[in-house]
Amino acid sequence: MRWPADLPPDTLRQPDRVSCGAASVVAARVLLSPWRPDDDVGAEIRQEHRHLTSTRSPRDRFQLPWPRALGTPPWAVANALRALTGEHVATVHVRPRPAIGYEVLRENLATRPVAVYVGNRWLPRHVALAVGVTGEAIEVFDPAAGAVLTIGSARWAEHRVGIGGWSHFWFVV
Repeated sequence: MRWPADLPPDTLRQPDRVSCGAASVVAARVLLSPWRPDDDVGAEIRQEHRHLTSTRSPRDRFQLPWPRALGTPPWAVANALRALTGEHVATVHVRPRPAIGYEVLRENLATRPVAVYVGNRWLPRHVALAVGVTGEAIEVFDPAAGAVLTIGSARWAEHRVGIGGWSHFWFVV
């Protein structure tokens, strides 16, 4: 899978500090369908964030509520990706074994875009969307930068990811 040529990545830059998960879900929708956002992309991402943190997702699935100020919970991103792909989407905690997490990430990228949670050694703090594999590296849309980054396998395995300034690899969704 590749980032679409008709949409610059900075178009989907997150509009605030807490909507990285929502921006990643919107990016997944762009990758998986012919849909493209309208002129007010920030409003689209904020609306997605409201859906992802509510008790009832727009995909008509119950989910645990979550304070919007804390960002987007992994189960909500999993529900959204499940609705977009029709596949079962699991959340895999990879912090203790990032090398195995890298392999899980590569395997999932064979069929769909994959959300990744990164952070510091204590907490996950940022969500990005892995969009493809290039050799031993992963191409990742970083909604904070509005850019597609290429991150080599060693950086994933050694907690030197560097997405949005965060080093540690936490979850594969």
